[in-house]
Amino acid sequence: MKFVVIDDDPTGSQTVHDCLLLLKWDCSTLVKGFASKSNLFFILANTRSLSENDAKLTIEEICKNLNKVIASQAYEEEIIFISRGDSTLRGHNFLEPSVLNSCLGPFDATFHIPAFIEGKRLTINGSHFVDKNPINKTIFARDKIFGFKTSNVKNLLFQKSKSQINIEDIQNLLLSDIEILNDEENNIVFKTLKNLKNNKHVIVDVENYSQLKKFSFVIKKLTQQKKFLFRTAASFISSISEKKSVPQVESFFSNLRIRNKEKSFLPGLIIVGSYVELSTIQLKNLLKISNCNPIELDVFKFFKITSSDNNQKRKNLFKNKFLKEIRFSIDKGETPVLFTSRKFMSLDYSEQFNFYNSLACFIAELVADLKYEIGYLISKGGITTNVILSNGLNADYVYLEGQILTGISVVTYNLNNDEKLPIVTHPGNIGTKDSLVNIWKVFENKNNI
Repeated sequence: MKFVVIDDDPTGSQTVHDCLLLLKWDCSTLVKGFASKSNLFFILANTRSLSENDAKLTIEEICKNLNKVIASQAYEEEIIFISRGDSTLRGHNFLEPSVLNSCLGPFDATFHIPAFIEGKRLTINGSHFVDKNPINKTIFARDKIFGFKTSNVKNLLFQKSKSQINIEDIQNLLLSDIEILNDEENNIVFKTLKNLKNNKHVIVDVENYSQLKKFSFVIKKLTQQKKFLFRTAASFISSISEKKSVPQVESFFSNLRIRNKEKSFLPGLIIVGSYVELSTIQLKNLLKISNCNPIELDVFKFFKITSSDNNQKRKNLFKNKFLKEIRFSIDKGETPVLFTSRKFMSLDYSEQFNFYNSLACFIAELVADLKYEIGYLISKGGITTNVILSNGLNADYVYLEGQILTGISVVTYNLNNDEKLPIVTHPGNIGTKDSLVNIWKVFENKNNI
């Protein structure tokens, strides 16, 4: 059984280890995913950074190539498709599974499982909570692009579908159902799942991994007879694939740091692009460390440059300014921390997507120019990280080493000289106030600070 995860940003592998994350989805790259020794691989579609139309086109292109590869390679093992989305319900939650059903289906059912246990994001009685708070009462619900007003996942899905699905066609699998669920043919809940057809949408309650384990066990048995699709957060992926993250000692990650020819460690670089409140708190704590040098990228200045005539020349001058600052910081023996100013640009829907993608591409260009000069990279923010990997480093794929902290992954990218650059893919909405500090300390071997 092979699990193919189509991820809407690069952080959904935060509960598993030892697998490939594909940044491209041409047929030859997809073959590498299927041929990999792991029973699991991810396709980093980065669709959360795209408009609805562009997200649709991207998913369709991925599916077209998946169908080609599956047909040409004549795979005999069963393939399970998972659409990984945000545990705080931001993203194209209806659109992406709908396109997958059209291109890879038809499926008998789509299971919506937004619970991310490691991040205290749980679904109870059909409603979603973050650390016991209804999701619609959190800052995530006020997202400028993907905001919403309900914690009831059924209602949210109905609203996001713009009434394309009938609300009566959305069912709930409650905790009380999972409690009595087993794989016996006469089990009432098992029979209900077995009788699903015509791509019924099912919201799954989850509070803990034992419930996920029971649900996953039954699903694996049913997939011999049924064709199911999943729109889930990260926890379900580790449960169904049985590739749960394995704790590593700190030295495992610090030893990934690249050394120069004299065997001395190369300096690190930290990028903070995420705007959520937790990211700002983590950034402030990091900058209290005297050895971390703040370099602010003013988003208003960047917007003026990109909106002006002859903007390429001005953008190059702007880029060279930051490269000079970063290299000066490195020469002083400091860790440069490049962060976007904490101001929010008030733009309309399409302008918002275009501007933030342009900003992420600019940051990716900086990383591309510095990639042979650094020993590790910490990248905060899913969209920023994806663009760095795909555009800046032009990676076909990266290898998932594991998690340095709960929900925060480390991947390695093969440089041309066979060195492997470790990159921390730090989601914007994950961690404690000291996460960035603690990760920096691990890579710098400074846990005595």
